[in-house]
Amino acid sequence: MKKSVLVALVLMLIVGLWIGSGFLSGSDPAQSEQSTPAASGGSVQPPSVQVATLKAGSVAQVLHLMGVTAPKRQVRVPAQTKGTIVALTAQTGALVDEGQLLARIDIGDRNARLREVQALLAQRQAEYQAAIQLSKKNLQSATELTRTQTLLDSAKASLEAIRLDIRRTQVRAPFAGVVEQRFAQVGDYMDIGQSVFRLLDLSKLKVRGQISERDVSRVRLGMPTELTFVDGQRLQGKVTFISRASDSATRTFLVEVTADNPDLSILAGMTAKIRLNLGDRRGHRLSPAVLTLDDEGRVGVKIIDGSATVRFVPVELIADSPEGMWLGGLPEIVELITVGHEFVSAGQQVTVSRGVQ
Repeated sequence: MKKSVLVALVLMLIVGLWIGSGFLSGSDPAQSEQSTPAASGGSVQPPSVQVATLKAGSVAQVLHLMGVTAPKRQVRVPAQTKGTIVALTAQTGALVDEGQLLARIDIGDRNARLREVQALLAQRQAEYQAAIQLSKKNLQSATELTRTQTLLDSAKASLEAIRLDIRRTQVRAPFAGVVEQRFAQVGDYMDIGQSVFRLLDLSKLKVRGQISERDVSRVRLGMPTELTFVDGQRLQGKVTFISRASDSATRTFLVEVTADNPDLSILAGMTAKIRLNLGDRRGHRLSPAVLTLDDEGRVGVKIIDGSATVRFVPVELIADSPEGMWLGGLPEIVELITVGHEFVSAGQQVTVSRGVQ
């Protein structure tokens, strides 16, 4: 019995010593927490970014618009006198010269009326000459002389009118062009103003496009342009009209380009791409990967200043090319963050490493 009690006391003593050993050999937890920062080695380092030094270059500012070709001018050639069509001398699709005969209207009794007026004119001239002679002898009043002169002038006007009416029986092309459409047949009776043909002048083409209010101020009359068509053909032109008022629905402005079409190879109604060269501008060619947005939603890039502090600079697109985008709005020489810009903010200090430009 005494032996078992003695064994139990020894075991209790051993357990007690083991439990207490942590308190005897360990340190104060508060002291351990206070010693942790010292052991960590000091303050946190700024984030690291890769930077490239870029210098601005010159780039052509090019504006692309889409448009549709239209003839320099087109007109419905009308009948200018009444009568029946007796001949059509031009076919649809034919090329005609200025003044070329297109159709003839029956002359009817116009030649007879011409002879009648010519005879009346001869009579009026004789009456006027007689009145002059009598007036010189004071045998004719001034009033009678004036009356005979008026009758003579009236006869001359009648002669000119019938001659003009006879000329108008010949329908002629007002300018060189293409006969696009015919509205009359032989035997049709034409009234004054009725259309006989539709004529297109394709020696020059007009192409109209819509330009935004942001870009319209950069376009000038006479500015050279290049027109490209779906079949690969190209024409050189220039700006001949800029609208002074915007379209109320689209808020865009009409721009018209005129180009020579010497061989008439480009037809009216074809789609054309208008290339406007707005001149050279300084800019930087960058990859789209470096672009970012600020809190206001503006597109820009992140650069560093002389103190290795991040700055956000808004940019604008000047031109796009397979090699990259040309952007404006940056200083002539810029320290651009090329890697790590996603993880830093404007005003933040950074650690800089140089990348390959």
